[in-house]
Amino acid sequence: MSKREAEQKQIEQTVVQSDASVNEPRTTLSLSLTMSDKKALKMMAAEKGTTIAAIIHGWIKEYNENEGI
Repeated sequence: MSKREAEQKQIEQTVVQSDASVNEPRTTLSLSLTMSDKKALKMMAAEKGTTIAAIIHGWIKEYNENEGI
């Protein structure tokens, strides 16, 4: 298995383990960001071994919990 394949497998496992809403239907979202924001999100995701979508999902979940939603 190549290094890239191993990294991808690790990312997929991390996303599945950390996302309790795995069975919830997904949708696509177009989002306009600055290039520096996109780069920062990609770096955060790579450092955590996850995806940008999983990071955003976590932020939404945290916000909802803090707001009692």
